[in-house]
Amino acid sequence: MQNGTNVKKRVLLSLLCIGISCNLVIVQAYGLKAAEVRAGGDDQKNGERDAEISDVRVQNILSAETLWLNFHEEVTISTRHEVPIERAPNIVTVIMYQDIKNAGHRALIDVLRTVPGFEILKASDLGTSFPTVRGISAVNRVRVMINGHLINNPVRGDAFFQFDDYPIENIKRLEIIRGPGSAVYGENAFLATINIITKDAGDIDGIKVSSGYGSFGTKEGDIVFGKVFDTFEISGMIHYIDTDGYDGTLESDLQTKIDNVIAPFGFPSSSRTPEDVVDFHREYDFFLNVLYKDFYFQGGYFNEKRGPFVSPLDVLSSDTSSIGDNYYFAEIGYKKSLDNKLTLKPRIYYDQFDTSYDIDSLPEGSVLPMRTDRGRLPFTFVSYPDGLKGQGGVSVKVAGMEVPVDYILFDGNIMTLGFEYRFTKQTNIRNSGNFHPVTFQPLDSNQSFSDSFPWIKDANRNLWSVYIQDVWDITDTINLTLGIRHDEYNDFNSTNPRLGMSWSFLENASLKILYGKAFRVPSFLEMYSANQPAILGNENLDPETIDTFEVGVSYKLNDHVTSRINYFYNDVEDLIELRSDSTKNISRYENMGDAHIQGIEFETQVNITKGNYVYMNYTFQDPQDNHGKTLPNVSKHKGNVGMNAAPWKYVNANLNAFFSGKRYREEGDARNDLPFYSLLNLSLLGKGFYKTMEAQATVYNLLDKDYDDPGQTTIHDDLPRPGRMFFIGLSYEF
Repeated sequence: MQNGTNVKKRVLLSLLCIGISCNLVIVQAYGLKAAEVRAGGDDQKNGERDAEISDVRVQNILSAETLWLNFHEEVTISTRHEVPIERAPNIVTVIMYQDIKNAGHRALIDVLRTVPGFEILKASDLGTSFPTVRGISAVNRVRVMINGHLINNPVRGDAFFQFDDYPIENIKRLEIIRGPGSAVYGENAFLATINIITKDAGDIDGIKVSSGYGSFGTKEGDIVFGKVFDTFEISGMIHYIDTDGYDGTLESDLQTKIDNVIAPFGFPSSSRTPEDVVDFHREYDFFLNVLYKDFYFQGGYFNEKRGPFVSPLDVLSSDTSSIGDNYYFAEIGYKKSLDNKLTLKPRIYYDQFDTSYDIDSLPEGSVLPMRTDRGRLPFTFVSYPDGLKGQGGVSVKVAGMEVPVDYILFDGNIMTLGFEYRFTKQTNIRNSGNFHPVTFQPLDSNQSFSDSFPWIKDANRNLWSVYIQDVWDITDTINLTLGIRHDEYNDFNSTNPRLGMSWSFLENASLKILYGKAFRVPSFLEMYSANQPAILGNENLDPETIDTFEVGVSYKLNDHVTSRINYFYNDVEDLIELRSDSTKNISRYENMGDAHIQGIEFETQVNITKGNYVYMNYTFQDPQDNHGKTLPNVSKHKGNVGMNAAPWKYVNANLNAFFSGKRYREEGDARNDLPFYSLLNLSLLGKGFYKTMEAQATVYNLLDKDYDDPGQTTIHDDLPRPGRMFFIGLSYEF
């Protein structure tokens, strides 16, 4: 059976390669000759740092013409050093700041919705906005970095709780890999890898102050600064946001179902529903980047507190509940080139994640049916006069070092060799509540169980990694990339190869054939959760693995039209999910099985004139489990369409739409599938009308579309999402 599957994969890939190549050759034969590359135009590299500083405003203007499909743009995320995007051994998306600004996006998660294969969902337990990527939930299956520095939290394995609202004002560009990246980066580079490249001193050369106000009492402010002093550069960001959040009504929750079960026994209803979800969000961020000769420092402090939206128990929490994260990191590095052949880039780093929670789940007077082995009834009734309240926290400290070395063996061949060591320690675990964490019995007062019954265990994780990569321009038109990385943990190990070949078979057309393997180690939460009323960890979990085959064709028809089409096949093993045990009223993390996803991604852009362009992308994906059943909560069809107009040098208008097809339910879920929906956004930007002042007004969900995100089966009517919203902002650069 496995051999047949492999043959099928190879046949599909071969047919796709041949078919796409033949189509492009036919198009070329019928006279659609590609335009020659303009001297000194988009093909020119960003160049030396001084030239980049002097041309930054010109680059910002031109970026509107290069949007998503920068055919000859150079990227670093794919190989750790600059390569043209058409030769990168991954499917890569590059998004520039000005393109983000034109569209009216305000945070990282808004931008990701526009990337092929990405869809954004809301989590009911922590209030996080997170992506699905190529048919699978990607909350902890995407590696997120700031200037190459990993920011995923080891407790949950994700970065989106802390960074879904990362502000766009400090983003110079986003580089995004769709597909595996473990051969280069290791863990969590599973479905995608995102590198947030921040603005440096030359991009700013002064101070930019921004502020704005929007729906739900949203107040936001940014200060972005940068200055060059000969061999010393400094840049950074201060960010603040305070919002009451979406006030949508949750019609029912788990407590509603329990109330219906116990009503015949004479107990009154106690559910808080129907009531508004708890979606407030307050955040203070600081980021600093310093460069002195060949040395650099980057670091940041990110403080966030938000409402849990619903709660981890699927019972609507009170508005006093909150979950908070403090995260800070520091990295010192050095880059030195010797004889124009050898480049050393050692770095050391330290990260600390401090998480706290204060959750008021069950309302006062709640009654729960508890299963028991005694008596005639299969359960007994337990009353909670003061409701169910829990507080706690955990800290994770990470220290590490990495030494990558690039060596030019000969013209057109770069060898990269590196190793990394990382030590991670989970500690300072706090746990208290007004109920016993094991028996679930109510208590007369709040008590501490930090020592006797911690909600998660102390844990350490050591990592040694070694990797090697060879990027070889075999000819002027053929490029080959080979790489492999081995990660040795104290509890796991994984070896991940990759192979990428690109072929510029026409003057402005390139073909990519890619294979890569990636892995995700279980998070500390998945392994070491304990003494909780609803969730248990599993120390016997295996890492998730994925094998991905990809074929992509990019074609620049002329100076105005660029397109790309990609085929991918993902073979995922040992997916980790929560499995419910109804006999024990608890869920446990398990390796639930495998998944197989194949799909096609199509992108195109038409640059009409400077600042006037149209773009669109479409993704078809078919995610299935081992039994051929469609995976839940994701759609098979999704896409984006947008157009940008600059009718006057002082005005820019952008209209963009996202659409998602029907989203399917899990087996056994009697609810109807979630229907098709689309969201239309309109943004107007005024610039240069008074010195360096900019004013922007954006309306999100312009047509006031009513739609939901999938919720647990205990939340019958799913998770309500916002209707029409607005945000207005003003900025001034000194």
